Amino acid sequence: MGKQVLYISGKLFPVNSGDAIYSLGILDRLVGGDADFDVLSYRYERTDTEGEEYRRFAARFRQIRLIPYTPTKWETGKKILLYGDGTQLYLEDMIREVEQLLSQNRYDVIILDHLRMFFLYETIQKRIDRSRTRIVLIQHNIEHLNAREEIRYQPRARDRWKLRLISNGIKSLEKRAILAVDDIWVISPEDKALVQKMGKEEDKVRVVPPYFRYPRVKETEQIEQSTYNLLLLGSMEWYPNVIGAVWFIENVFRELVRLDDRYRLYIVGHNPSPRLRQYQSGQIEVTGAVPSVDDYIRLCDFLIVPNTLGGGAKIKILEGIMKGIPVLATRESTVGYSAGIFDDDFCVNHPQTFVRNIIQLNKDAAKKIAFVKRAREIIADNQNLRDILGP
Repeated sequence: MGKQVLYISGKLFPVNSGDAIYSLGILDRLVGGDADFDVLSYRYERTDTEGEEYRRFAARFRQIRLIPYTPTKWETGKKILLYGDGTQLYLEDMIREVEQLLSQNRYDVIILDHLRMFFLYETIQKRIDRSRTRIVLIQHNIEHLNAREEIRYQPRARDRWKLRLISNGIKSLEKRAILAVDDIWVISPEDKALVQKMGKEEDKVRVVPPYFRYPRVKETEQIEQSTYNLLLLGSMEWYPNVIGAVWFIENVFRELVRLDDRYRLYIVGHNPSPRLRQYQSGQIEVTGAVPSVDDYIRLCDFLIVPNTLGGGAKIKILEGIMKGIPVLATRESTVGYSAGIFDDDFCVNHPQTFVRNIIQLNKDAAKKIAFVKRAREIIADNQNLRDILGP
């Protein structure tokens, strides 16, 4: 009999956010061989269990169980009191489901996907033999650093105090989680170094780069035809995306349009903040959520990733590259990706350089095509997770 694995995640479906993409990319690489996977996650309003993507993944698991995420006010308050972390997806129905699975199965590996599922640790710990069952925690980011940064960049004092209240215990919780589990998987070497500083032994921390089998949607012939359209992509209420977009519009796009008024900017992503909606104009379109971003990837010359804040790897870079669009990114945005992907043409921080590179690269189809080809080849190496589950 092969390994028995329980994979517990806060979100897998719908696949419309960086966390779900990273999680499913890991599952996609792990499932197969002689291991059997039971998968447990939450069901949300937009989770489509009849969709092709869900059915394709579900067919590869021994079983998948989705628990409706409908926390009561009591559960929402209880997680703050117990953990000091408002991001914990605490639900008593999830605890009961885990108890049932552990009573019915003996797992070799249990994977907690994201710190927000650590509320299940005590339940798991009581019902397994730690001498035979390893517990793995997947760290999408260093969460207490993200929380601290988010508080700092809130424009209103009331919101800063609210975030302090609901995340006052996240640092101690994160350190406890890192020390409690057997192994940690992180998204970048930078995060590995931070986890080691928090006390985890180096040989217990494994870097798992982002990978997802996106189909290519923008072909070489489309790259050759400049459209003078630029794309910003992501959750447009998340503070690093908002701040990055505002910086790009104010410092790069305005000057670009002054030099060449053919350029248009599409800001694509759900829940755009009022701060971004104010830029809606003839040359800037703030779309909100869209059924598929593929049409915009085909439409635009470049995916722009101007973030300088927020930890972890920017999954939209992975999506853009795999789907075939050249990516222009700030140095901070490229964390977690091979240095071989981004040279000085495609990794820029200074506004004037950003403007210059957009104009010059749009005249050089060969460079754009070469970037996509090289980047896709490098990312393909991230498919291999050989032996990560152990002997």
